[in-house]
Parts: sequence; C-alpha cells; structure tokens
Amino acid sequence: MVQKMMAKLKEAFSPEDTITEIKWYQMMDLWLQCTDMPLKQYFDTNSLKLIDEKIEVLTALRNGATISDIPNYYNILELYPKSHT
Repeated sequence: MVQKMMAKLKEAFSPEDTITEIKWYQMMDLWLQCTDMPLKQYFDTNSLKLIDEKIEVLTALRNGATISDIPNYYNILELYPKSHT
C-alpha cells in the first residue's frame, strides 16, 4: 500500500516541481528578511518567473550589497509599471 502511494506521489510531483517549490520557499525566506521598500512594493512573490535571478538579488541585498551593485535588481521588479522604464 505504501509503495502504491509513493508511486502516485512521484507521478504527481516531478523533480522539477520539487526543485521549483524549494526555490520558492528560499525566495520567500529571503524576501521576508528584506527591508528594501521598492523591492517589497514591486516584487511579485506569486511569480516563478526569474526565480533564480530573484534569489540572487535577494541574497545580495541580505549580504549588504547596494542596489547599484546588483545588475538584475530592476529586472526582477515585475510589478513595476513598464511605462516608467
């Protein structure tokens, strides 16, 4: 019975899904630690788009980097109005 349940779970969740979910939790943990207000306002926590870049930017901010030192900072602000760029 346990083997059947495990087989169904493996069918339902691919390794890619599992990795994406882990990355989302990592991103959210970093986002919650962030105090950068523009990032908090324009960062789409529900989007998995650019998740690796988001993790890089959030990690850099947590480690004390300034916005000017982070190349992808503005790229990950998905909710920022496009007419202002």
